[in-house]
Amino acid sequence: MKSTDSLPLPVAILHAAMETFMERGYDQTSMDEVAARARTTKRTVYSHYGNKEALFRAALGQAVELFLGKLQAPSDLREPADELEAFAARFCELCTVRGSVRLQRVAMGLAERFPDIGHMLHRDVIERAEAMMAGYLAALARDRDLVAGAEAEIWGAKAARLFLNLATGSQRFQTLLGAREPLDGPPGPETSPQVDREPIARAVALFLAGIGVEGGQERG
Repeated sequence: MKSTDSLPLPVAILHAAMETFMERGYDQTSMDEVAARARTTKRTVYSHYGNKEALFRAALGQAVELFLGKLQAPSDLREPADELEAFAARFCELCTVRGSVRLQRVAMGLAERFPDIGHMLHRDVIERAEAMMAGYLAALARDRDLVAGAEAEIWGAKAARLFLNLATGSQRFQTLLGAREPLDGPPGPETSPQVDREPIARAVALFLAGIGVEGGQERG
């Protein structure tokens, strides 16, 4: 377990909670174990987070912020193929690393009890990743004269959703359903070489050809 000694106590509790929920699931997680992992008391955990549901929601929010902190929006309009592949590979890694998969499965198991949690995850993870990509694609569209004016923003949002599903959807869902082994973690500063880049690269080429751009150059 990663040491939480240097973390402020509320953050240390959240890290301990994330690990416990990932390992035990929601129903089998006890506040006693979370407190022991955070090297504090159950009373202190309750004083900060009130109850197990509130603790789980806070831990999930912390996991989302850690996820987004490792995802950098593409920026270089000169090399769209490289930028798209790098972003998709990192997004795919963050979604399919073992801890992330376990936490997603816990959240899915709570879908009927706490339906808003799934909405929150989609909004704060999938939609925010799509927004990063949408901004880049809108800029690319304007730079290459693919779409003019304000329409570029609308086009970028639709294209981003299509691209991320095309490039990463298969690996994400296969891993979530157990048809593919999760990646080792936690994620480092660079994208893991375990990510299967071949289907991502094919998706990038197909996508760029579809919008009229290939290999970083406009298709004539």
